Amino acid sequence: MKTLISFRSEVYSKMSDLKHDVNAERWAGLIKERVDSGMTIKEWCRERNLKESQYYYWLKTLRQEEISAADSQQQASTFVELPDICQWKGPVQGNTAAIIRKGDISIEIAEDASAAFIAKVMEALAYAS
Repeated sequence: MKTLISFRSEVYSKMSDLKHDVNAERWAGLIKERVDSGMTIKEWCRERNLKESQYYYWLKTLRQEEISAADSQQQASTFVELPDICQWKGPVQGNTAAIIRKGDISIEIAEDASAAFIAKVMEALAYAS
């Protein structure tokens, strides 16, 4: 059972997060507006009665949040470990059964490749950029 203090703390935390999100959205728009204006930060802030320190604070905060979000997304990516046989050994010697292309990636599959190996390659390709 939650105590009144923990409930208040949870509510305060959620309200604080919401306030941050609203301010972040506002400042993202303001920063874009400043960039689009072509004005210097000093001129733009003076014209709008904003402190340069606020501008720089939000610029730094928003950049850090973008980096953090990108890191989280990258960490969420799944990597598939391929067996040593997947190391580059040059083009397939003999008969090529298939060539798989995705973007800049080109994979030649030999006729004698095992089904397990092909499955691993296909799984890895699913996550390739």
